[in-house]
Amino acid sequence: MTNDRKLLRAVIDTNLLVAALVNPGGTTGRVLAHWRAGDFEHVASEATLHEAQQVVGARWVTRIANPIARDRLLKELRQRSVLVTAPVLENLTLKDAGDRRLTEAAKSGRASYLITADKEILLARGYGSVEFVTAHEFLKVLGTHTS
Repeated sequence: MTNDRKLLRAVIDTNLLVAALVNPGGTTGRVLAHWRAGDFEHVASEATLHEAQQVVGARWVTRIANPIARDRLLKELRQRSVLVTAPVLENLTLKDAGDRRLTEAAKSGRASYLITADKEILLARGYGSVEFVTAHEFLKVLGTHTS
């Protein structure tokens, strides 16, 4: 980026990474295209990268998505994400451990958004300064931020 505008930071939920692989032209695929274009920074922790490897790298994903695209995405996540150390947030009430790790990474990495389709997360709508949004909502934010 050549201007002084501070980039947004966001965490993309693992389920959306699979959705983007299955439908690259869909909403989540467009979110990934914006990340690849440098329109925002993706934040990850070792725990979220491990989850992505386990889920996105699973054998069943190759039955529904291009394995080359899958391998490329996993490599990009490791190389291009802002890697943070994310301590456990004891007061976080989300039931799923993976959802808690995503939120912890977002909070530690000063991400403004956690992008998800998970209904439990979306019902919470946020944690501290991290807003929980759908991919569609995030694209709207990017539209106003990158204009």
